[in-house]
Amino acid sequence: MPARDRTPTFRIRTQHTPGLLCLFLASLISGCDKPSEPDLPYGNQQVDGIILILGDGMGLSFITQASLEKGEPLAIEGMPVVGLQRTKSLDGSITDSAAAITAIVTGHKTFNGWIGLDGKGNHVRTLFEEAKQRGWNTAVISTSSVTHATPAGAFVHVVDRKQDEAIAWQLAHNPPDILIGGGRQFFAPRNSDSGPSDPTMNSTSQERPSDPGMNHISRTNESKVPMDLLRNTHSLEFSYVRFMKSDCDSLCVNGESVDRLIALLADDHLPPVAGWDSLEPNEDGKKYHGAAPDDPPTREGFLRLASVRTVRTLLESGKPFLMLVEGSQIDWGGHGKDIRYALRELYDLDETVAALRQEIRGHNILIIFTADHETGGHAILDGKPGQKQKAAFLTNYHTAVMVPVFAAGPGSEQFTGTYENTDLHHKMLAVMNAFALSSSRITDPGGRQNRTRLSESR
Repeated sequence: MPARDRTPTFRIRTQHTPGLLCLFLASLISGCDKPSEPDLPYGNQQVDGIILILGDGMGLSFITQASLEKGEPLAIEGMPVVGLQRTKSLDGSITDSAAAITAIVTGHKTFNGWIGLDGKGNHVRTLFEEAKQRGWNTAVISTSSVTHATPAGAFVHVVDRKQDEAIAWQLAHNPPDILIGGGRQFFAPRNSDSGPSDPTMNSTSQERPSDPGMNHISRTNESKVPMDLLRNTHSLEFSYVRFMKSDCDSLCVNGESVDRLIALLADDHLPPVAGWDSLEPNEDGKKYHGAAPDDPPTREGFLRLASVRTVRTLLESGKPFLMLVEGSQIDWGGHGKDIRYALRELYDLDETVAALRQEIRGHNILIIFTADHETGGHAILDGKPGQKQKAAFLTNYHTAVMVPVFAAGPGSEQFTGTYENTDLHHKMLAVMNAFALSSSRITDPGGRQNRTRLSESR
């Protein structure tokens, strides 16, 4: 069967269809500044925000095993809309996180390892950059270093996902309003008076098209490390303990509420929920990663607390927002063929989803839960509900299987069916465009307001 066209189409139901149809189409093409207000699903109010939650490496079988062992459905299974996305990249059937996040937030397929670039090496605007341009607030939260592929994908454009220092510089030049995760060493390296040179000045690839357009990003004389730029625009937090022990309802630093925050709470990645010592050795007998001396030993409750406080801060601003939450380490459990690791991380992410859905009740917020790819070729072989399952992995790398998409809130009906990961971009952009329409109204000559309802044509 041919793939569904990547751009969502809509019917407009109104008593004045011809005129409003022209206005709606014109607004998409030319940015008409006085379109009519749509009756968005789940209420007629404006869209308050979009929350995109990614379980890195999370396949459907991970969810199935987690649900079976828990003995009841996960919170994500309570989301009313379910779809499937295909994850292939320009390299072939198997994607990596860099190509996947690029597809999801730009609508363009690209090569593995590339972030924010199309297949020709051109910069392509991300949804987060588009949101920022429209005056929306933006937030990125991750359990990895914020320079890792998925969180970096919100704002960064590089040809090599391993360029942590280049990514840090780009984030410093073009940061979200809120950035929470690890990666402190890339923004303010230890034992360095001058900091690294700005590597974005020479960002090229030997095998694929170069990464053009980076020369406009340069260090000022006063900016020796990326953190120097951020000090002027954001409140900063480097202590995991202080961040977690704060009794503020929303984000704060030293007891004072903040609306723009960079919180880098570990030198590199944050630890697993149960700590690094909880991990099984991999096939080579080695354990993943390790902690810097002042890093937290565990991460229990972090993602839920950071996400809920961030949503409260964003809602308090009164602006619409776009937010990315990543559970990074489900993927690492798959790579290590360590199902206990993967499941602990998935339960942690599921608890975060439950807390967020509770927090956003009464608000018109679209929430989407999906993965960038599946890791490990995981399968359940035997077991009984409420008990540990017998499971196995086929590989320690990614696979090409489709991954689930769960959605709830205004515009969520678009996310049913089977589609490419690039379609996630187009579907979220359609909701953002609907917000642009809902922010103003057209009144007919009789003084009556024309109301429209957007729904996907099937």
